[in-house]
Amino acid sequence: LAEAHGLTGLRVTRREDIEGAVAAARRSPGTVVIDFRVEQEDSVYPMVPAGADLHDMIRRPSPIVETADD
Repeated sequence: LAEAHGLTGLRVTRREDIEGAVAAARRSPGTVVIDFRVEQEDSVYPMVPAGADLHDMIRRPSPIVETADD
């Protein structure tokens, strides 16, 4: 899609390729769109549920802090 609009398009499907793709984008003289493919089970935040508005964005959940009972 990026290339259809005259932009550079990159796709990252493996975690180990992230650094190289970002470096390539920084070297590019123009606009670059990077398509990061992630597993459906991965928690990538922030998320906007399908059909929701941006103000319904789900942010990273707060870590659960457990305390020992006396």
